[in-house]
Amino acid sequence: MKQIYFSVAMLFVAAISFAQQPIITSIVDGTCTGGTPKLIEIYANGTVDFTQFTLEKSANGGTFGTPFDLTPFGTRTNSFVYVYSGTEAILNTEFPGLVVADYQVSGAANNNGDDAVRIIETTTMTVIDSYGTQVDGTGETWEYLDSYAKRVDGTGPDATFNQANWATATPNTLDNQCGTITFEAIVGTGSYSTTANTNPTVTITAPGNGSSLQGGTTSVDITWTALNLPTAGTFTVTVNGMANTNVTSPFSLPVSDGTAYAVTVDMLDGAMVLATDATSFDVSFPCDLQLTTIIETCQTSTSGADLYDVTIDYTGGGTSTYTIDTAGNGTIAGDNPSTVVAGQILINGITEGVDFTVTFTGDPANSACSLTRNISSPACLANVTCANPGDIILTEILQNPNAVADNAGEYFEVYNTTSNPIDMLGYEIVDLTNAGENFTIITSVVVPANGYAVFVANADTTLNGGITPDYVYDGTSTFLGNGSDEISIQCNGTVIDEVSWDNGATFPDGTGVSMELAFSKFNATDNDLGVNWGLATSTFGAGDLGTPGVANDFTLSNDQFSLNNFRMYPNPVTGNELTISVENGNAVDVTIYSALGQVVIAQNEVTNSIDVSALNAGLYIVKVSQNGNSQTRKLVVQ
Repeated sequence: MKQIYFSVAMLFVAAISFAQQPIITSIVDGTCTGGTPKLIEIYANGTVDFTQFTLEKSANGGTFGTPFDLTPFGTRTNSFVYVYSGTEAILNTEFPGLVVADYQVSGAANNNGDDAVRIIETTTMTVIDSYGTQVDGTGETWEYLDSYAKRVDGTGPDATFNQANWATATPNTLDNQCGTITFEAIVGTGSYSTTANTNPTVTITAPGNGSSLQGGTTSVDITWTALNLPTAGTFTVTVNGMANTNVTSPFSLPVSDGTAYAVTVDMLDGAMVLATDATSFDVSFPCDLQLTTIIETCQTSTSGADLYDVTIDYTGGGTSTYTIDTAGNGTIAGDNPSTVVAGQILINGITEGVDFTVTFTGDPANSACSLTRNISSPACLANVTCANPGDIILTEILQNPNAVADNAGEYFEVYNTTSNPIDMLGYEIVDLTNAGENFTIITSVVVPANGYAVFVANADTTLNGGITPDYVYDGTSTFLGNGSDEISIQCNGTVIDEVSWDNGATFPDGTGVSMELAFSKFNATDNDLGVNWGLATSTFGAGDLGTPGVANDFTLSNDQFSLNNFRMYPNPVTGNELTISVENGNAVDVTIYSALGQVVIAQNEVTNSIDVSALNAGLYIVKVSQNGNSQTRKLVVQ
């Protein structure tokens, strides 16, 4: 008898537990900057302890991963929480009704409309709810590229995805809507109900109410979902007062530029209207003007303030009357895009050092153009003398200060390997990943023979950690990446030296500690290898570790390179195999890292060659290990 009572009790507990679970109720693939914000809405059905659950995604049909622990949401009762990807500022703009306590940022939400997500109960690793399946969603019924999906009221959770329990809007529904109408208004966040709707219902899923479609659009699919449609039920779509009877979703509507549309979808049973929904949208005029190459050129190069000119190549002119606003900088000349189809716009006589924004605006009667371009002043420098490659090298980098802020305390150190002083006036510091972080050295920086110069993000020693700089760059626009990044020193297009570091895979990765090159490796070849770099041990200024402007702490012990010499060929590799040849003939362990420090191949006990056919073209780091020792080489795949 006791056993029966126990079984009944367990079934009761199981039923209660099932009711008190999280349910995925909406998923959004945004279309603002960088394809954001991405958003996943989760409903706490009953009282849910989120410390027991994680959210995972499957990208392009791959293995579920990127788990996000939902613990920060704590315990919630009959309420919504949100996981997003992108910036908080864009999230708040597009979903203004969300409050800080209800959302968390995570890569698990960084989905591209063809990715599946699921919620896992962590104790038993049980799938609680899911959207999509573990396949590439492109072309699937659940694809939500640049669009969204909403769960049908009264359904879920579904351990196995069930498309019937979702209303998935047509892909690209959110295109061109960023900043036009909030995604919150289009998607209708926080509207899910656990109670199934038994009334006849029709819901227009595209286009979004108040949306503005891109000029040049010739037809639009009006799509809708319906619940509880009678057997003989029909739909009527009315557009700007003209009714189209007995139609089905999607209903293709021809459209024209510069026209507004009011659409109503009615569900009917005979002549009786059972349910209705409405939307309105417009099709904007096109923007035909296309701005292409922009070049800033010095009129003269002297030690004083010079003038520079700007050339802007364009196509697509002659379709509207365009206004060009340079914020009062320079004189506009060259071809007129209002009358000339393709040509070159000139802005002449801007003062050196003045950066500005130029705006191109079309006539709103026939054009949606409102284009802006940022113009950056070139450095009009006289007497730029370039050293030879390897004469100036990078020897110390503090990319992640701890005692002060990154944009104040980041620094890098260079060393003059020659017996003559070198002036770096006119040299360019280049970020090989982000061109927006490049800068030109516009004042004289003389690096002494066999001496150092230190480049710092802030001149104030009370803010930069106590460094006396030889040159100060703008720490608000140029950053040294805490993970993987690079510095390239160039002069008139020639690379003098460059170093690309990773996130601890081969280069040291410290916080509040600089990376230092061993003095025995002070050359432009050896500083490419992370094994030749170590962490500083001396304290300076406000408490970080480093030796800015003086000899480095880090030295290599004699046994760090006791591994027998190895050969790696061909390099660059163009085929499918990379040969590793070691003098002693013994097997080695081989690890290959991407330029971002990610392991792409790891193979042990290699005696001859490894298969590299899966690698894309690019730069990689190969680490070969034997008996506790290792060496590192760069590998180029073509």
